[in-house]
Amino acid sequence: MHMDAHALFGAAALGDDRSTMDAEHARLMAARLHVGELEEDGTPVLAHVRRVAAMVRVEARTVAWLHEALETTSVAEEDLLLAGLTSEQLRALRLLNVKNLSQSDRAYLAHLELIRRSAGQSGRLARMVKMADLRDRCAHPRVRHGGWSPPYAQGLRLLTGVDGHAGVAAEVV
Repeated sequence: MHMDAHALFGAAALGDDRSTMDAEHARLMAARLHVGELEEDGTPVLAHVRRVAAMVRVEARTVAWLHEALETTSVAEEDLLLAGLTSEQLRALRLLNVKNLSQSDRAYLAHLELIRRSAGQSGRLARMVKMADLRDRCAHPRVRHGGWSPPYAQGLRLLTGVDGHAGVAAEVV
C-alpha cells in the first residue's frame, strides 16, 4: 500500500512550522502505515511496533515507531523526510531495514554486526531500537514463512556485549 505524503502528515499540515517529527506524529504515521498489516501468525504488526516504542528512551522513540515502515510498507523515504524525520533518523531506519534478508542465521547476525559497529547518532539510535526490537522478539517470536525464525536471543547477546563482544547495553532503557 503506497500512501502519499499528504496522508502521512495527518494533523500536521505541509506548512507546519515544526522542523522535526516528534514521537506522537511518528505513532500516528505508524498507525496509518501498518493499518491491517498482520504478521504470519495473525497478530497486528502495530502491536510489536507499540511494544518496541514503549521500551526505548524518548530520543529513539520516533525511530522505534517507524522501525518496520521501510521494511514492510511502501512508504518513500522522501515522504518521511517531508513529514519531519531527520536525516539521522532516516539513516537509523536504513540501518534497521532488512527488506531482502534471506532466511539465514548467518546473514541476520551479519546485519546485526553492521548495526553494532555503526558510528554516530544514527548508529546509536539504530542500536537502541534494535535491542528493544530483539527483546520484544525474544518474548514474541516472529516465525517467517517456511518456519524460520531469526536467532533473536543470539542477536541480542551480540548487541549487548554478552559472549565477549563490545556491546552497547546502556543504550536501552
